[in-house]
Amino acid sequence: MKIDQTQPLTRPTQNEATEQRKSVESLESTKTTAGSTTTLSQIPTTDDSGDIDTARVNDIRQAISEGRLELDTGKIADGLIQSVRDMLDER
Repeated sequence: MKIDQTQPLTRPTQNEATEQRKSVESLESTKTTAGSTTTLSQIPTTDDSGDIDTARVNDIRQAISEGRLELDTGKIADGLIQSVRDMLDER
């Protein structure tokens, strides 16, 4: 995103500020309470469809818990860039 001087900075109007406050209050009221969260260990690991390699999921889960999961951030970035290019080409 390029920042330039072509559009002056404006302050939100009273209505915009009120709506923004309501939005924040709404988000705060929907926060989860203790005991209401679901962790991966609570999700059933059986999958009869064969779409999910549960052994691989368990290996990844174990690697995360042991802190030995290595991510190729360059590959992730390349994938994101390619996704954006694909979306722009669809226009």
